[in-house]
Amino acid sequence: MSAKSSLTKNANGASRIEVVHCRDSVAGDRSRLADVVYDNLKEAIFEFRMAPGDRFSEQELASRFGVSRTPMRFALHVLARDGFVNRIGGHACWQVKPIDLDYFEELYDFRTEIELVAVRRLCAMDPVPDLNALADFWCVPRDERETSGRAVATQDEILHSTLVELAGNREMLRTHRELTELIRIIRRLDFIDLSRVESAFEEHAQILDAIVNRRTELAESLLKTHIDGSRAEIRQITLHKIQEARQSAAQPICD
Repeated sequence: MSAKSSLTKNANGASRIEVVHCRDSVAGDRSRLADVVYDNLKEAIFEFRMAPGDRFSEQELASRFGVSRTPMRFALHVLARDGFVNRIGGHACWQVKPIDLDYFEELYDFRTEIELVAVRRLCAMDPVPDLNALADFWCVPRDERETSGRAVATQDEILHSTLVELAGNREMLRTHRELTELIRIIRRLDFIDLSRVESAFEEHAQILDAIVNRRTELAESLLKTHIDGSRAEIRQITLHKIQEARQSAAQPICD
């Protein structure tokens, strides 16, 4: 808490100095720093520089990120609340949450239902919302397609989130965005294999075409088949696949 003074006048017109107490900006700076640390840690998890099952200490991460333990500890507690890390073996030891296939199956159930509702709404709209921005990436000749699994995974998120957003239900969109964050690590594992990248282009192009032509049943069927393909990949996740993803990323943040 800090104080500042200001010159005011009383009811008789006489000048007096008034001391006003205000909150110190340092607290706000600390909060912003914790937010930055949170975002950086989460991205390291999504990029497999901190892979599922990795253990680390607060001090090690604080040193690597160049911050004190206070914002690091706060960021880790928020990550734990959001389901990305677990605290283990004492207050200063943490672990990236291991992959729980049953948990992700449940998330995919929820995601599928939301997106089916969105596609149904889009097909019922007249005119159908403009999907050209999505088609510019997905509906291109084979030799012009992006081959980076990481880039395709990002565009995959954008396509599905955009379909939900265009459906016009803000609460549905908010929930879908939360689900998207929770399944992001699985999604990126799904695009390690080139065959999955190629399938994504074919399937997304078909989904967009069905929506544009307002073929509701076909669009729903294609979408469900597409998501079910990702679900099947979830069941085949192995430690080898996680290690492969980690090796394709930058130097691990934790040894």
